[in-house]
Amino acid sequence: MTSPDLVLAWRRLRPWFRAAAWFCLGVIVVLSLVPGSERPQTGYPGKIEHMIAYAGAGLFAALGYERSRSRRTYWALAAALSFLLEYLQHFSPGRSPNILDAVASSFGLTAGMALGASLLALFVSRPE
Repeated sequence: MTSPDLVLAWRRLRPWFRAAAWFCLGVIVVLSLVPGSERPQTGYPGKIEHMIAYAGAGLFAALGYERSRSRRTYWALAAALSFLLEYLQHFSPGRSPNILDAVASSFGLTAGMALGASLLALFVSRPE
């Protein structure tokens, strides 16, 4: 059962979730292309960083986009972006592209979107 208050709150927050999803991708673009010496270090392995960053973007996208088609479009664009950014690291000093980083990013994106879709299915009834 879903609470009408929860559904109303989600509907009010949808635009913010969408904005957060695109903001996350913007931050990912910047951090992916800055020179290696200027990139902040978290201490986690690179693939874990990729998965976490893209999982956050995917979670926000899943919570922000009500239609499955919109979610699939976001997923396709973000996954393609992860591969493009890896390629573009050829041109960034101190950075080196790695196809497995893009795969980790896509995996994190998928996991975040699956989590968001699951949360909506559990707590918010919405049309598809």
